[in-house]
Amino acid sequence: MKQLSFIEDMESQSPITLLDCLSEHIDIKELIPFSVYRHYYKHTGRKHKYSLTSFICALVVQKLFSITQDNLLITLLNLSHELRQFCGFNSVPDKTQFSRFKTIYSDDLETMFHHLVDLTEPICQSLGNKDAQTLIIDTTGITPYVTENNPKYLKGALTKVNTLIKSYNIDITNIDQSILACMDKQSSVNADAKLQFINGHFAYAFKGSIVCNAHGIIRHMQLGNFTNYSDNPHSSKHIHDSTLFKPTLTSFFEHHPNFKAKYIVGDSGFDSAANHNSAFKDFGLIPIISLNSRNSNPDIPNPTYINNSPCCPLDDSLPLKYCGITKEQNRATRFKYICPKTKSSTTYCDTPCSSAKSGYIHYEYEPDNLRENPIISRDSPKHCLLAGKRHIVEQVISRLKLPLNLGGSYIRDSRTSKSDFFMAGIAHLLTVLLAYRMDLPHKVRSSKSIA
Repeated sequence: MKQLSFIEDMESQSPITLLDCLSEHIDIKELIPFSVYRHYYKHTGRKHKYSLTSFICALVVQKLFSITQDNLLITLLNLSHELRQFCGFNSVPDKTQFSRFKTIYSDDLETMFHHLVDLTEPICQSLGNKDAQTLIIDTTGITPYVTENNPKYLKGALTKVNTLIKSYNIDITNIDQSILACMDKQSSVNADAKLQFINGHFAYAFKGSIVCNAHGIIRHMQLGNFTNYSDNPHSSKHIHDSTLFKPTLTSFFEHHPNFKAKYIVGDSGFDSAANHNSAFKDFGLIPIISLNSRNSNPDIPNPTYINNSPCCPLDDSLPLKYCGITKEQNRATRFKYICPKTKSSTTYCDTPCSSAKSGYIHYEYEPDNLRENPIISRDSPKHCLLAGKRHIVEQVISRLKLPLNLGGSYIRDSRTSKSDFFMAGIAHLLTVLLAYRMDLPHKVRSSKSIA
């Protein structure tokens, strides 16, 4: 469905500008928590030349108008009296002052974001209780402006591998993994920028997680610590996404303990028995997480059952042999069964069900394993309906990165990137407030059209 912009809507009534709408319906001073005021004005112990409200207004303008760099923002402020008046600037801060503000007060901007989440929750409930109680989670990456993200760096790693191949006549079957092995696991400029697999390619990035509801309104944002890495591009993203699931939800409910949600929807990157069980047991959420094909082998047949006991898939007169409980790190507890014709890890079956030397192996899970025994059947219409909402969070991330310019500027510093990260979220929630107060609830997600 096409989203109309506020400007198009206003043109049919009167030539009012976006700044006029913000000035009339939004009071930034009322949206800033007292703790943020206290920290800002106690930082130096003396009067600031520029107010906290002025800085935040300027950064909101930067996001809403997709101004990519601080230099361009400063130029526009110098040229436009209306912008200076809206922000409350008598004179315009220089680039160093903007940079210093983002570096020092990044945690305060995060606090303001969480405050706005609380303020907008009643709006979400009024738009529809069911969608407001459906949370959707996904990960994203902010790519900083570091040397390692230059294509020349990757080309240099490729040249290094080719030189080794020619010099030592090495036979390399997987050149991608060989190149990755030659690359540093973190940026030399910023150790927080780790090598990881995002958006279909490897890059040095800060990894973050986003939680929104089914209305497409952000409920939580968090920058995560990347600790798991694999040279295999097909498994690296899955490993990391899975580990971010519980910390993200823990942080969300710590900041908003009174929020009531019913479902959590996620893609196959979050598929693990631990995440399914944690969603329900730790947070009271029904998990709607897509199964990851890498976690199962469709070529291995399922056993037949006689009196609830697993038997050979090809001969139900042969019960599988129970081999005890298997417990592995980051894996659910499993009960192991093997082919009855297996001896000393070698199968002697004439028609083996598996190509493995040890023969057919089957695992049973505990009854309370929600991955194997989901609360809502994966074949049910309700599960399909909820799983179909997963694309909403991808649209939200797209609006953050493009219209709200998340990660689009030339930033190297972690705290400055964090400020930009949460300012994009603040601008998103201000859009929600503005649309609702202008009696345009159908445009609460129209950040793109505002910009």
